[in-house]
Amino acid sequence: MPALSGRVLVLGPLPPPVHGAAVVTQGMLEWLRECGASVRVVDSSADSHGIDSITSRRRAARYLLARLRSHLLCCLRLGSRPEVLYVGGAGGAGLLFQLLPVLVARVLRVPVVFHHHSSAYLSERSTPMAALCRLTTGNSTHIALSRQMAEQLLEKYAARGAGLRVVPLSNAIFVADAVPAPARQEAAPVRLGHVSNLSLDKGMQDIVDTAAALSAAGYPFELHVAGAARDESTQALVDALAVDPRVVVHGPLYGAALQQFYGGLDLLLFPSRYRHEAAPLVVLEAASQGVPTVAYPVGSLSEVVFATELLVDRGAFAAHVSDLVRRWEVVGAGLSAATVEGFRRSRASAAQHRESLWQRYLRRS
Repeated sequence: MPALSGRVLVLGPLPPPVHGAAVVTQGMLEWLRECGASVRVVDSSADSHGIDSITSRRRAARYLLARLRSHLLCCLRLGSRPEVLYVGGAGGAGLLFQLLPVLVARVLRVPVVFHHHSSAYLSERSTPMAALCRLTTGNSTHIALSRQMAEQLLEKYAARGAGLRVVPLSNAIFVADAVPAPARQEAAPVRLGHVSNLSLDKGMQDIVDTAAALSAAGYPFELHVAGAARDESTQALVDALAVDPRVVVHGPLYGAALQQFYGGLDLLLFPSRYRHEAAPLVVLEAASQGVPTVAYPVGSLSEVVFATELLVDRGAFAAHVSDLVRRWEVVGAGLSAATVEGFRRSRASAAQHRESLWQRYLRRS
């Protein structure tokens, strides 16, 4: 770990609520403090997973005012001229708020390190992201979550003749080093798991369809589901699944309980279609224990699952998982080994990239 000195102003979401961007922002600021940097934080969380999840107009107004207040506070604190402004990047409308401090940083000539957490503006060009990229040329840096994301950012938003600096940095750096769970002695049933903020966008219908396909084929399996349902329709799917004695519904899990959940699995199911999906931490947390993940190739997941056999064509999730379960005694150990190796490689590379990134802005102590 390098010894660094200098002042960093951090703007981003912090837990609670617990989600990937908040955990990564927390992880980055803790690492900076451990290195010796002076870190000042403006928490942009507003007691919600986003305005899309709010149904009450009054709550929506409070949410927007809280977001505006935190970003204006960040603008004020930029007046102390820190060495760098670190921003835990937003996705959709949140970018409009983040444009304010990024603009002030540009005026004050404070470099910005913008950490991306969404893929929504990579498939479809975003006007706020285009403006933000124009404001962060020169001495600023964009952190992408994979090489693919870095290439897409440059392709979509690097203006001709302008220097947009993008560094790929895997989220594996924010997950504990790989400690694979001991191999189970029994071969069956195959233990499957799904963990997320449960919703249709995150693939709950695919999970239901997969359980039905496995049952129809007569393959021995267990299915463990963790997380809170985001709406009534998702809760209805979870309740229907729970009737099957082979399905265990755990509810939200955190910390040691979540690690124990991964340790009891053979295969994680992550059929997300969420438009902001990038490089989900749950997939990397499972990988650190040698648990492979089956997923659609959305966001940066093609660089996170570490084996092409784990990527699924749209609409073929249940059939693909059924085939893997059928062949698990043959393919399981190999997929687990490839997952651990890929995770360790990504984590080691990310550690080097993180150090070189911050040594660009902060002094060595």
